[in-house]
Amino acid sequence: MSALRGDIYLSYSGFKPVPFVLFFLCAFIQSAAEELVDRWYLYQKLRRRYRSPWIAIVVNSLVFMAMHLFNPGISLLAVTQIFLVGAVFSLFVYYYNGLWIAMAFHAACNFTQSIVFGLPNSGIVSAYSVFKLDAASATNGFFYNVNFGVEGSAGANIILLALFLFILAKNRGKGEHTDIWAEADRAALAKSAGEAAPSETGTV
Repeated sequence: MSALRGDIYLSYSGFKPVPFVLFFLCAFIQSAAEELVDRWYLYQKLRRRYRSPWIAIVVNSLVFMAMHLFNPGISLLAVTQIFLVGAVFSLFVYYYNGLWIAMAFHAACNFTQSIVFGLPNSGIVSAYSVFKLDAASATNGFFYNVNFGVEGSAGANIILLALFLFILAKNRGKGEHTDIWAEADRAALAKSAGEAAPSETGTV
Protein backbone atom coordinates (compact mmCIF):
# COMPACT_ATOMS: atom_id res chain seq x y z
CA MET A 1 0.00 0.00 0.00
CA SER A 2 2.88 2.37 0.77
CA ALA A 3 4.43 1.71 -2.63
CA LEU A 4 1.10 2.01 -4.46
CA ARG A 5 0.48 5.37 -2.79
CA GLY A 6 3.95 6.57 -3.81
CA ASP A 7 5.22 7.01 -0.25
CA ILE A 8 8.14 4.66 -0.87
CA TYR A 9 10.07 3.34 -3.84
CA LEU A 10 11.43 -0.23 -3.87
CA SER A 11 13.94 -1.67 -6.31
CA TYR A 12 15.07 -5.27 -6.76
CA SER A 13 18.45 -5.80 -5.13
CA GLY A 14 19.05 -9.51 -5.71
CA PHE A 15 18.25 -12.88 -4.19
CA LYS A 16 21.04 -14.63 -2.29
CA PRO A 17 19.97 -18.07 -1.01
CA VAL A 18 22.42 -18.38 1.91
CA PRO A 19 21.76 -15.04 3.65
CA PHE A 20 18.05 -15.35 2.79
CA VAL A 21 17.77 -18.67 4.66
CA LEU A 22 20.03 -17.57 7.52
CA PHE A 23 18.06 -14.36 8.06
CA PHE A 24 14.83 -16.36 7.96
CA LEU A 25 16.11 -18.63 10.73
CA CYS A 26 17.29 -15.63 12.74
CA ALA A 27 13.93 -13.87 12.31
CA PHE A 28 12.05 -16.95 13.46
CA ILE A 29 14.30 -17.53 16.49
CA GLN A 30 14.07 -13.90 17.57
CA SER A 31 10.30 -13.73 17.06
CA ALA A 32 9.71 -17.09 18.72
CA ALA A 33 11.80 -16.04 21.73
CA GLU A 34 9.68 -12.92 22.23
CA GLU A 35 6.51 -15.00 21.96
CA LEU A 36 7.79 -17.52 24.50
CA VAL A 37 8.51 -14.71 26.96
CA ASP A 38 5.29 -12.75 26.44
CA ARG A 39 2.57 -15.06 25.11
CA TRP A 40 3.65 -18.25 26.80
CA TYR A 41 5.40 -17.57 30.11
CA LEU A 42 4.06 -14.15 31.12
CA TYR A 43 0.59 -14.59 29.63
CA GLN A 44 0.11 -18.02 31.21
CA LYS A 45 1.41 -16.89 34.61
CA LEU A 46 -1.01 -13.97 34.64
CA ARG A 47 -3.81 -16.16 33.31
CA ARG A 48 -3.36 -18.61 36.19
CA ARG A 49 -3.17 -15.83 38.80
CA TYR A 50 -6.17 -13.69 37.80
CA ARG A 51 -9.70 -14.72 36.91
CA SER A 52 -10.17 -12.18 34.11
CA PRO A 53 -8.31 -13.05 30.87
CA TRP A 54 -8.08 -9.35 30.05
CA ILE A 55 -5.44 -8.88 32.73
CA ALA A 56 -3.19 -11.40 31.00
CA ILE A 57 -3.96 -9.98 27.55
CA VAL A 58 -3.39 -6.32 28.45
CA VAL A 59 -0.40 -6.71 30.78
CA ASN A 60 1.64 -8.97 28.48
CA SER A 61 0.87 -6.63 25.57
CA LEU A 62 2.12 -3.67 27.63
CA VAL A 63 5.32 -5.55 28.46
CA PHE A 64 5.74 -6.42 24.77
CA MET A 65 5.29 -2.73 23.95
CA ALA A 66 7.82 -1.71 26.61
CA MET A 67 10.43 -4.02 25.05
CA HIS A 68 10.42 -1.74 21.97
CA LEU A 69 10.37 1.68 23.66
CA PHE A 70 14.04 2.37 22.93
CA ASN A 71 13.95 1.34 19.27
CA PRO A 72 14.99 4.10 16.85
CA GLY A 73 12.13 6.23 15.54
CA ILE A 74 9.63 5.20 18.22
CA SER A 75 6.41 7.27 18.30
CA LEU A 76 2.90 7.21 19.76
CA LEU A 77 1.53 5.47 16.66
CA ALA A 78 4.37 2.95 16.83
CA VAL A 79 3.82 2.01 20.48
CA THR A 80 0.07 1.76 19.84
CA GLN A 81 0.71 -0.61 16.96
CA ILE A 82 3.06 -2.78 19.01
CA PHE A 83 0.49 -2.97 21.81
CA LEU A 84 -2.22 -3.99 19.31
CA VAL A 85 0.04 -6.66 17.84
CA GLY A 86 0.57 -8.07 21.33
CA ALA A 87 -3.17 -8.06 21.97
CA VAL A 88 -3.91 -9.85 18.68
CA PHE A 89 -1.28 -12.49 19.42
CA SER A 90 -2.78 -12.94 22.89
CA LEU A 91 -6.19 -13.61 21.33
CA PHE A 92 -4.55 -16.28 19.15
CA VAL A 93 -3.42 -17.99 22.36
CA TYR A 94 -6.69 -17.45 24.25
CA TYR A 95 -9.13 -18.60 21.58
CA TYR A 96 -7.03 -21.07 19.58
CA ASN A 97 -4.23 -22.17 21.94
CA GLY A 98 -2.21 -20.76 19.07
CA LEU A 99 1.28 -20.00 20.34
CA TRP A 100 2.65 -21.34 17.05
CA ILE A 101 0.24 -19.05 15.16
CA ALA A 102 1.65 -16.06 17.05
CA MET A 103 5.22 -17.21 16.41
CA ALA A 104 4.56 -17.68 12.68
CA PHE A 105 2.69 -14.37 12.34
CA HIS A 106 5.43 -12.52 14.23
CA ALA A 107 8.26 -14.08 12.22
CA ALA A 108 6.46 -13.52 8.91
CA CYS A 109 5.91 -9.83 9.67
CA ASN A 110 9.53 -9.25 10.70
CA PHE A 111 10.97 -11.27 7.82
CA THR A 112 8.88 -9.81 5.01
CA GLN A 113 9.35 -6.23 6.20
CA SER A 114 13.11 -6.34 6.73
CA ILE A 115 14.48 -9.15 4.55
CA VAL A 116 12.07 -9.27 1.62
CA PHE A 117 11.13 -5.60 1.20
CA GLY A 118 14.08 -3.91 2.95
CA LEU A 119 11.84 -1.74 5.12
CA PRO A 120 12.59 -0.69 8.70
CA ASN A 121 11.38 -3.35 11.11
CA SER A 122 10.44 -1.57 14.34
CA GLY A 123 12.85 1.15 13.26
CA ILE A 124 15.75 -1.20 12.46
CA VAL A 125 16.99 -1.71 8.88
CA SER A 126 18.59 -5.00 7.82
CA ALA A 127 21.95 -5.05 6.05
CA TYR A 128 20.60 -7.57 3.50
CA SER A 129 17.25 -7.60 1.71
CA VAL A 130 15.81 -8.84 -1.59
CA PHE A 131 14.40 -5.39 -2.37
CA LYS A 132 15.97 -2.10 -1.38
CA LEU A 133 14.16 0.96 -0.12
CA ASP A 134 15.10 4.35 -1.54
CA ALA A 135 15.19 5.96 1.90
CA ALA A 136 16.05 9.42 0.50
CA SER A 137 12.77 9.67 -1.41
CA ALA A 138 10.54 8.02 1.23
CA THR A 139 7.83 10.19 2.79
CA ASN A 140 5.42 9.80 5.67
CA GLY A 141 2.07 8.45 4.58
CA PHE A 142 -1.02 6.64 5.75
CA PHE A 143 0.79 3.28 5.62
CA TYR A 144 4.39 4.33 6.20
CA ASN A 145 6.56 6.28 8.63
CA VAL A 146 10.07 7.21 7.54
CA ASN A 147 11.55 6.66 11.00
CA PHE A 148 9.81 3.45 12.05
CA GLY A 149 8.46 1.88 8.88
CA VAL A 150 5.01 0.43 8.31
CA GLU A 151 4.55 -0.16 12.03
CA GLY A 152 4.57 3.55 12.77
CA SER A 153 1.64 4.34 10.47
CA ALA A 154 -2.03 5.06 11.12
CA GLY A 155 -3.01 2.51 8.48
CA ALA A 156 -1.27 -0.33 10.29
CA ASN A 157 -3.07 0.58 13.51
CA ILE A 158 -6.46 0.59 11.81
CA ILE A 159 -5.85 -2.79 10.17
CA LEU A 160 -4.67 -4.36 13.44
CA LEU A 161 -7.58 -2.90 15.39
CA ALA A 162 -9.96 -4.30 12.75
CA LEU A 163 -8.29 -7.72 13.06
CA PHE A 164 -8.54 -7.58 16.86
CA LEU A 165 -12.26 -6.75 16.71
CA PHE A 166 -12.86 -9.40 14.03
CA ILE A 167 -11.32 -12.12 16.20
CA LEU A 168 -13.45 -11.00 19.16
CA ALA A 169 -16.63 -10.95 17.04
CA LYS A 170 -15.88 -14.30 15.40
CA ASN A 171 -15.39 -15.96 18.79
CA ARG A 172 -18.20 -14.18 20.61
CA GLY A 173 -19.71 -16.48 23.20
CA LYS A 174 -16.79 -18.90 23.05
CA GLY A 175 -14.62 -19.50 26.07
CA GLU A 176 -10.92 -20.07 26.38
CA HIS A 177 -9.63 -22.87 24.17
CA THR A 178 -7.45 -24.39 26.86
CA ASP A 179 -5.28 -23.33 29.77
CA ILE A 180 -2.08 -25.34 29.38
CA TRP A 181 -0.80 -24.60 32.87
CA ALA A 182 -4.13 -25.51 34.48
CA GLU A 183 -4.06 -28.80 32.55
CA ALA A 184 -0.51 -29.42 33.78
CA ASP A 185 -1.58 -28.71 37.36
CA ARG A 186 -4.48 -31.13 37.09
CA ALA A 187 -2.22 -33.81 35.63
CA ALA A 188 0.31 -33.31 38.45
CA LEU A 189 -2.43 -33.52 41.10
CA ALA A 190 -3.86 -36.65 39.52
CA LYS A 191 -0.41 -38.23 39.43
CA SER A 192 0.22 -37.32 43.09
CA ALA A 193 -3.15 -38.77 44.10
CA GLY A 194 -2.40 -41.96 42.20
CA GLU A 195 0.97 -42.37 43.88
CA ALA A 196 -0.47 -41.64 47.33
CA ALA A 197 -3.30 -44.16 47.03
CA PRO A 198 -1.23 -47.41 47.35
CA SER A 199 0.67 -46.17 50.43
CA GLU A 200 -2.61 -45.19 52.11
CA THR A 201 -4.07 -48.60 51.32
CA GLY A 202 -1.00 -50.33 52.71
CA THR A 203 -1.26 -48.62 56.09
CA VAL A 204 -4.84 -49.73 56.73
